[in-house]
Amino acid sequence: MNKKSILCFGDSNTWGFVPGAFDLNTFYMERYPRDIRWPGVMEKALGINYHVIEEGLNGRTTNVEYPDIEGRSGTSYISPCLYSHSPLDIVIIQLGINDLKIIFDREIETITNGISEIIDMIQATTFGPDMQSAPQILILSPPALAHEGYKDVDNKLIFIGGMKKSFQFHDYYSKLANDKECHYYDLSSRVEYSQIDGLHLDEKGHKRSGALIASKIQSIFESET
Repeated sequence: MNKKSILCFGDSNTWGFVPGAFDLNTFYMERYPRDIRWPGVMEKALGINYHVIEEGLNGRTTNVEYPDIEGRSGTSYISPCLYSHSPLDIVIIQLGINDLKIIFDREIETITNGISEIIDMIQATTFGPDMQSAPQILILSPPALAHEGYKDVDNKLIFIGGMKKSFQFHDYYSKLANDKECHYYDLSSRVEYSQIDGLHLDEKGHKRSGALIASKIQSIFESET
């Protein structure tokens, strides 16, 4: 039996950013070990018949670039990423939190359109398991911001107004998944971010996320047998 290949395409919560470990002056940061990060937890829960690929990037958005940093838009990297890791059975997308930053001034509709653009790009490929069709897609609704106290390198609050919008992810992402014929999981109602910084998973959050997503993945592939 060939292993099912899963690509986890996300931001700092897929990368494993440790809440509260970032130093604004030195840019020092910490990353949880692979067995703590939710993709690693998920892979262990799924067992030997699954191969999990982590593609997390700090600051990644759906389809918008920062004015001073290149390559953080999901749409700028998804195509070569899929090609590089093909063939793929399923792509898990967990994005949207960084789009809430005040620098982008985005509404939830615009963020959802960014996810939609990534979906379209994936579904237009032939990087699925048979290398003739596209991989399946699982959309995750990110947890809502725990608070708006996170500051950037200039010591300025960067998520003002974002908390209210973050509670809308489920409504918009679930509808999008249905419209685009993607799988969907409401992670936002089951997992919370750390109170330390308001937007990153702690060890408990990673453990719970990995277990819940593993269960969803199992249900997806078991329904095909």
